[in-house]
Amino acid sequence: NSRLFARVLVSTDSEEIGDIARWYGAEFLRRPRELANDTASLESVALHALETLRAQSFSPEALCQLMPNCPLRRSPDVTEQFEDFQRTGSKFLISVVPYRSVYPHWALTRNARGQGKWLFGKKFLVDSKKLPPAYCPTGAVWWARTSDFVKQKTFYGKPFRLAPMDANRGLDIDTEEDFALADLTVRGLRSRGDGALEPVGRVSFLAGATHA
Repeated sequence: NSRLFARVLVSTDSEEIGDIARWYGAEFLRRPRELANDTASLESVALHALETLRAQSFSPEALCQLMPNCPLRRSPDVTEQFEDFQRTGSKFLISVVPYRSVYPHWALTRNARGQGKWLFGKKFLVDSKKLPPAYCPTGAVWWARTSDFVKQKTFYGKPFRLAPMDANRGLDIDTEEDFALADLTVRGLRSRGDGALEPVGRVSFLAGATHA
């Protein structure tokens, strides 16, 4: 919906997910076996996508990675961060969300005997109002200049810029607990009339498959 992209690729080794991607107008990029496992990095997948595009004589100036486990982001989030990326001339831009209800500065680690230790020492043991802002990376929107990404092979290249976004919209779903939180978040957003999931302009894949 942002209308920013010349091409949208979905990298996967799943035929089912590939069919869904095509249904919604994206290109199905078949992921090779060596990248279709739990140890493959996001960067290696992105590099494979760029190599595939280069073989097709298509060389984008910039690339954007939108992780599928952040389904609450909206096209304005993508657009606003692209505008920031362009305006500042950044090489890399990472979406982040503020920590809510907890202060990572006070993080503790626990040894095998159950004894605690301050993870960052005692320098942050001050009133919470005096703590510096802290942010957590989210997979919602990552931008990179293609040439810099290929050289550094990371989205956290030097230097990378942080782009704060709404914590609800930047929610990562990695566990069942995250999924339950996302469900509550969607219900809360809808109760406030905030929409939650953004319409994509056509019937759902399941409905379309039923009538195909």
